[in-house]
Amino acid sequence: MSMAIHRGYAGAKTCTTGPTTGAKGAMAWFLAKYKEQGGRNSGIYNCRPVRGSTKTTSLHGEGRAFDLGLRWYDKIEVFQELAEQLRLNSKELGIQCIVFNRKIFSGGYQHTGWYTYTGVNSHTDHLHVEFSWSAANRSIEDTVALWEKELGGKVTGETVPVASRPKVKDQSRTNTPNGSTNFPDNYADLTVNGNFKSWEIGALQILLKNVVGGVNGRWDGEFKKLTITDTMTLMQRNGYYLKAPFAARGAKKGTPVAKDGVTGFWFWVEFQRMLADDLGHRGNVYYDTRKWRLDGKPERETGKAIQRWLNDNN
Repeated sequence: MSMAIHRGYAGAKTCTTGPTTGAKGAMAWFLAKYKEQGGRNSGIYNCRPVRGSTKTTSLHGEGRAFDLGLRWYDKIEVFQELAEQLRLNSKELGIQCIVFNRKIFSGGYQHTGWYTYTGVNSHTDHLHVEFSWSAANRSIEDTVALWEKELGGKVTGETVPVASRPKVKDQSRTNTPNGSTNFPDNYADLTVNGNFKSWEIGALQILLKNVVGGVNGRWDGEFKKLTITDTMTLMQRNGYYLKAPFAARGAKKGTPVAKDGVTGFWFWVEFQRMLADDLGHRGNVYYDTRKWRLDGKPERETGKAIQRWLNDNN
């Protein structure tokens, strides 16, 4: 059994007619191995664009991407083991990209390890896996046999204990943002009521600290220039807050927006657009533009969308 890292990345060009045989074979192997531990088929073919673009096709649209679903969160270490073995054997298996549990591996990146994934969907309920064309075109039977050969003796399917991260237990006075430079690693789930106050901002600051790093150095629950700037950075990484998406407020469509740490109409429009993106979220968007407009107003429904998004990324 070989072990080597895949290098290179072939993007998608146009939608095809359905899932590739290689993707179907990989899914068949996965379901046979992991069904009893909550493994499920979370999808292969889906003709749609990638996040933040209306022109670039997702690899799901070519049937080369498949989502290995995870039903129970308490089994996440089992799937973390699988994700690492897929990376370590990615050359032989023809895997060019993996996204799981806020981490991404890509053969197109400079280094061969895991990078922090900053997309809207944290991918804690499925492994997103992408095949090269050669792997995608393997037969179902050959793919199943190859995956068993390469992985059969390497994945134990057993939970590996990992150090737990501290979690804020409640929203009591002792756990609210206090201006400390020592950020908690996690936060309690937010009540979805539309608020965007100290506790929601504190949760956002923790998320930004984990995935962006950024310029804000204090957990203070205040939505001021440094926290706003880090939020703009996160939006830009996801393909938003770059240019005006439509003409309004005296700005033409395509006008660059200022990364100045100041909220305003375009900031909230782009936050709403990011929360309306359904990539990997199976249509259950955080901000449903079929019901609510992109109005650039941080009102109740926008607040509820932010709370749902923060809870999913908790």
